[in-house]
Amino acid sequence: MLVIRNLVIALFLLSLMLLTYDSLPYIPFSVYRPVSMFPMFLASVLLLLTDFRFKKGDVFLLLFVMYSIGHSLIAAMTNGDIGSSASHIVTLLFGLSMYRVTVYVAEQARKDPDVLKGIAKSIAIGFIPPLAAGFLQLVDSFFIRSGFSGVFTGLFAEKVYLRRIQMLSGEPSWAAIHMLSGGLIMFFLYKRGFRKQLLLFVATMSLMVLSFSAYAYSVLLTALVIYVLATNKNRGKMLAVLAVCAFVVVVGVPYLIETFRISGYFTQRFQFDFNQLINNDNSFFIRTVFPAIGFLEFARHPIFGVGGGFYYTEFASLLQQHFSSGLKFTEVYDLVFNKPDAATSRNLVSKVFAEEGLIGVILFGGFLVSIFRSCGANPYSKFAFALCIALVMNFDSYAFLDFWLLFGFIRGGGFETEASRTGLPVRAPVRAKGLMPPVRPIYSEWRRKA
Repeated sequence: MLVIRNLVIALFLLSLMLLTYDSLPYIPFSVYRPVSMFPMFLASVLLLLTDFRFKKGDVFLLLFVMYSIGHSLIAAMTNGDIGSSASHIVTLLFGLSMYRVTVYVAEQARKDPDVLKGIAKSIAIGFIPPLAAGFLQLVDSFFIRSGFSGVFTGLFAEKVYLRRIQMLSGEPSWAAIHMLSGGLIMFFLYKRGFRKQLLLFVATMSLMVLSFSAYAYSVLLTALVIYVLATNKNRGKMLAVLAVCAFVVVVGVPYLIETFRISGYFTQRFQFDFNQLINNDNSFFIRTVFPAIGFLEFARHPIFGVGGGFYYTEFASLLQQHFSSGLKFTEVYDLVFNKPDAATSRNLVSKVFAEEGLIGVILFGGFLVSIFRSCGANPYSKFAFALCIALVMNFDSYAFLDFWLLFGFIRGGGFETEASRTGLPVRAPVRAKGLMPPVRPIYSEWRRKA
């Protein structure tokens, strides 16, 4: 059993080291293909040899997975497309594997400080090369502007974006996801005593700000809003943080773009002109309209949805009926007329509504509620929950590694501190008055529990 435990932990740590490599050009089986999902899946298989059991609230997730798989197979027979169903089922099982492995390792880290130390080292190994690549892209994009960084980036990502910060990820938005989720874990580790994580955290957040990613900013602001609504503790302080972040995005970022004469298609997004963006920005159109189509599909099939993996079945007709102006964009045109089965909702909430209907929404919603209850009063867990909800506004894959990583940490108690775990009062040393120092420190009980 000890050998299996160590193997599972080792595979999990390997997954953290490979976290940001999500679109290697050597294995083009999918657009989003994180290498980490393979050691995670192997670790999940090994977990079958241990006494690991799902938690009480996970029954909603298990019921959702079973319902979604069965429903998808029925839809496959109806639509004559077993391939889309198989792809859907595979992503579900990979997502479930990522979650259960993370829960298990988080539980082990809570008991064994060496496991937490291993997580800190793996996060450092996993983020130092991508951050180095990101700062190289930063210098190339805004100062040298020769495109030299693309040669190096192309070794790790199938698609290289000109004058964008994508680290070693397949898309700039995916890089933003890794920086946000990884940054939270880094900050937590720093607070747990891993002081070197502070430098890594500062570098990650600095690169995120300088990436000028509208997606990253919107996710962070959304997460802060959800966090403020979900917690009563330090609400005033968090409102102040939210106001500062909003000011930086609305005023500071446009000022930097103007001052340093930063150019690129993404700079138009900071003029905050919705009509201009929806009519001229392909990416903005897709991120806005495709989720809306998912909710239109839900309106047509409110109880069961269209079936897991079959969002595309009514996508083309609904887009031509309600959003035909988007056909001028090449990517949208191709998805409507050339590759309709490749269309996805680009939003996990929209995906669940469209494909699983009200039944799936209730089951998945029950799982989310159980996760939120697992947060308790822990601020790290609550912000991780808020971040997960915000992250899926531009992501719809059930094999979303960062999503399951943070949820697994919450469920397994990975974000717990010593005080929150034991529930004991904090003991603060009191400095004795007078010239003579005390032989041993005198302690007073802190009345408020941590």
